[in-house]
Amino acid sequence: MKKVLGVSVLAFALTACGGGGGDGHSSSSNNDVDTPPVANAEIKGIYIGKTNQEQNVIGLVDQNKKFWFLYTPPYSNGVTGFMTGDLTVSGDTVKANSGKDFYFGGGAVYNTSISGTFEAKKSLKGTITYTPSNQVTFDTLYDADLNNTTSNLATIAGSYIGQSAIVEGIEGANLTISNTGAISGKGQSGCSYSGNITAEEDAPYFNVELAFGYSPCYLAGQSVTGVVYYDSSNQTLYAVAENSSRQNAVLYLGTKQ
Repeated sequence: MKKVLGVSVLAFALTACGGGGGDGHSSSSNNDVDTPPVANAEIKGIYIGKTNQEQNVIGLVDQNKKFWFLYTPPYSNGVTGFMTGDLTVSGDTVKANSGKDFYFGGGAVYNTSISGTFEAKKSLKGTITYTPSNQVTFDTLYDADLNNTTSNLATIAGSYIGQSAIVEGIEGANLTISNTGAISGKGQSGCSYSGNITAEEDAPYFNVELAFGYSPCYLAGQSVTGVVYYDSSNQTLYAVAENSSRQNAVLYLGTKQ
């Protein structure tokens, strides 16, 4: 996660919530005896924690072992970007050689690689490498309470007011989700978008696909795919998605009305 100082961020708090997450600084097991890693252990889930630059981190690993992690500036709660990529899992180790860091606070996209370790339903930690001399470490814990929720379209159906970000900038944006998962919305620029959201079976997140209209949209005629998480405690919708070239992405944070 890129270090951010003195830049605009999305004005939504990104905080750890629920039980089972601890303080985000330790990922050790409560067992006194080390146990061997479990082959093909389940890594799917929602994780919360911090980086060594004191950035808050919250995100998920989906059914396909793709990770989507939002992060803040150092010592702050405002969201400034997210990372995504495909994890390769072997025993208790994880790798991702084609990660992307969509840094909306600085209007940039960075290529990354990740190496780390995880304990099933306990922790995920590792090192993000941008260049040999630019590395960030992260330490996150599996949040049992957040992971015990189940995605349900009836829960998130409604209207939202919030902010959306792409690499080119951040603007206010509204969207509506129907009971069947149909999405429609518009940003302050006049850019309109539509799409569909579907519940993921036995998981706390949703899958989403959005298609943008034409002028004045920066991503005119393009589509993005990703995931959505709804925090019922504060009625906040978190949506992250990338385009097919992986050179741009969308982050939407909205509050249900």
